[in-house]
Amino acid sequence: METSSLQKVYKEEKDPDVKERILIVIDLKRGKSSYEVGGRFDCPHSKVLYWKYRFEKYGIEGLRTRPRSGRPKKLSGKIENQIKKKLDENPHGWKTKSVMELLYKDFGVSYGERHIRRLMHKWGFERITPRPRHILADEKERTEFLKKRGFYWKKRL
Repeated sequence: METSSLQKVYKEEKDPDVKERILIVIDLKRGKSSYEVGGRFDCPHSKVLYWKYRFEKYGIEGLRTRPRSGRPKKLSGKIENQIKKKLDENPHGWKTKSVMELLYKDFGVSYGERHIRRLMHKWGFERITPRPRHILADEKERTEFLKKRGFYWKKRL
């Protein structure tokens, strides 16, 4: 495939990753070294060579991202946005277990506490922990405090 036909494919392509890979191949076809092309696209020359060989072997389809293995997400991006909006509505913060119950009740998705913490961090929430009371404080008050203690999440400012 010549550079002119590659440029036509480049204009029609929607995926930005594939467009960048097409530009890499075009630069290589114009006689630039893999080091020069890597410097232009801020990537190692080994990556440039990888895409060059994939293009030579499979053509334009070789420049597309292959499907990855692994467990698919339980929550789609649309559902994640709905959850974030719901979490933002409460100005007082959320307990990790409350978020777990919300996800299960509203969307039928169950996650462990550790994963909920990861999600909350990813969604821009930070953990707030209550300030501990003095050891000589009233015992009844102290036990009440320990019962209430947990992970609370509040939106980062």
